Amino acid sequence: MTRRRRRGDGEGSIYRRPDGRWAGQVSLGYDSKGKRLRKTFYGQTRKEVADQVTAALQKVATGTYIEPTTVTFGEWLDKWLTSYKKGQLKQSTYESYESMIETHIKPALGGVPMAKLQAHTLQSFYNDKLKNGRADGKGGLSTRMVRYCHAIIRQALQQAVKEGLLPRNVADATNPPTVQSKKMQPLTEDQLITFFGAAKDDRLFAAYVLAATTGLRRGELLGLCWDCVNLKDGAITVQRQLLALQDGPTLEETTKSKSGRRNVSLTDDATRELKAHRKRQAQEMLLMGEAYQNNNLVFCSEDGSCLDPREFTKRFQRLLKKAGLPKVRLHDLRHTHASLLLARGVHPKVVQERLGHSSITMTLDLYSHLAPGLDQAAAASLNGLLKEKGPAEEQSNNQ
Repeated sequence: MTRRRRRGDGEGSIYRRPDGRWAGQVSLGYDSKGKRLRKTFYGQTRKEVADQVTAALQKVATGTYIEPTTVTFGEWLDKWLTSYKKGQLKQSTYESYESMIETHIKPALGGVPMAKLQAHTLQSFYNDKLKNGRADGKGGLSTRMVRYCHAIIRQALQQAVKEGLLPRNVADATNPPTVQSKKMQPLTEDQLITFFGAAKDDRLFAAYVLAATTGLRRGELLGLCWDCVNLKDGAITVQRQLLALQDGPTLEETTKSKSGRRNVSLTDDATRELKAHRKRQAQEMLLMGEAYQNNNLVFCSEDGSCLDPREFTKRFQRLLKKAGLPKVRLHDLRHTHASLLLARGVHPKVVQERLGHSSITMTLDLYSHLAPGLDQAAAASLNGLLKEKGPAEEQSNNQ
């Protein structure tokens, strides 16, 4: 028989089991009823168990020991989302979190116990999503989407750390991908004119003109109401947005950010098309009678109901195809607006304010490369700075 070895100082109780493995116990204190709480560690060697016991004793002494939870990551995500985020996030953001969790995170990580979630597990998840993470099986997610997954996971784990369910946030030890912005594909001036020619008979033609001449985001465009349109002075006020939520399109009395709330001057073309659009809308209202849903929207369906933002984008792309133009995003009309203004020498500060960017730095970072003539113009503006005689030559002549 193997003689049981007495435990060393500070090791806790360590002994060898009948099956040959080693075990060690650590006292964690007492529960609310005065019962002693113990934690047992197992290993193949005495040293392996002794190391575990020593580490546990150090944490107990400093008050940092946490009993591993049996809650799965999926269960915690559900609790975290409903208990901590539902009252803090906009409905659109909440639904976005919920969709990412249900579609991507829980299927891969939901069954993992919180205590066993490791940094390498998360890293493998990110890498896999980049390769083949799309729900339709057609390739990987974008770097932005994977980074979004990481942000959600990190927030959820950070709350678990605050509650004492985890000793540390393992998401902080990962390397999520750097976001690679989607390539901008603004239309050239000639392409924009071609598009207008193909879209001129569409009942929403004024919407496309407004998008290209004001730079409004899709939600801002479809959330524009007549009380924010001043056709006399040729200006609009951006203060609402239409969002695509689970229950259908919803009008929100907010913009994407504080800087998004702004006044934008209209071109003569945009003002003219809006006037024609309002007359057409008045005729539709008469034809529909009581069935018309008067939401005071500038751009809506024939019965006055909100347009589906996704369907509006598809409608735009069908018109692009009709015009024989390459497929671009509706958001690229916003980029088109910015690039045309910068190419015409409009000050970037003005462009920033029209687009509703939070800073001029954002505008310059996004669009300066779209106006290659600006650099040449800057250099040309300094031509003749030096006279025929340089400073050194003038100085020698004066002597």
